[in-house]
Amino acid sequence: MRVGDHVVCSFIPACGKCRYCSTGQQNLCNEGKNAGIGILMDGTFRFHDDNGEDLGGLCVLGTFSQYAVVSEWSCIRIPKDIPFEVASLVGCGVPTGWGSAVYAAGVRAGQSVVIYGAGGVGSNAVQGARFAGGKNVVVVDPVEFKRDMAKVFGATHTFATAKEAHDFVVDTTHGQLADHAIITVGILHDEVIQNALNVVGKTGQVTITAVGNGTLKVHAGMLIGFQRRVQGAIFGGCNPLYDVPRLLGLYRSGDLKLDELVTRRYRLEEINEGYQDMLDGKNIRGVIIHEH
Repeated sequence: MRVGDHVVCSFIPACGKCRYCSTGQQNLCNEGKNAGIGILMDGTFRFHDDNGEDLGGLCVLGTFSQYAVVSEWSCIRIPKDIPFEVASLVGCGVPTGWGSAVYAAGVRAGQSVVIYGAGGVGSNAVQGARFAGGKNVVVVDPVEFKRDMAKVFGATHTFATAKEAHDFVVDTTHGQLADHAIITVGILHDEVIQNALNVVGKTGQVTITAVGNGTLKVHAGMLIGFQRRVQGAIFGGCNPLYDVPRLLGLYRSGDLKLDELVTRRYRLEEINEGYQDMLDGKNIRGVIIHEH
């Protein structure tokens, strides 16, 4: 990289040398261990409070700061014609959702997919499922605005409740149930896991991307008898150095909607309002614009 290059910062660094990077699993890079505490690879912090105490930048980035020192392992060079506010989306939420459908779930042409939660991650799971050829891409979300937007991103059917979605899947598949359920809700909980397990049929897979306090409480027979699978996913199974440019290429060709994800733009001092809008279900994605 050179001075002046445009980059996207990946929420998981990729060292390129560890076992996981070298086997095409950059989303599991060993250096991701620092994401929670924000310490750089040389053992130093670059954020400090007024008393000089070290502060960690989330994901070793700290993107709510106008200026930051980050590792080269977190930087992915991108074309200069891509607007920064669009490029920022592919550092986390877009590949996490898109990859959850395309890689972690492995959606194939003609399959039925149920996606729980249609926010910034779930909307991209919808895009991934449709891009992979999903026939029925069903979205469950209690917020009407998010259900409406899910149709923009390729959802074929949307429902406010898991029961409505389940009844539809039973009817449209003649009782065979769905091939995939992808969980991308804001906070993972037991009920959504159970709903997802109930909606997939034989050889069906539940992919859990959401995080929270949900626990897997299932009788083994429910998995064994139907050969169901439960798969966890981080970053959607994407490889940052490969998939970020790939997704931007799909955007440039018109095959991936990114502009439509941005519901509102905020100044840095409006960050609390942005969080509240997110909690109130008003945004698919809010983007902070740093003023120069």
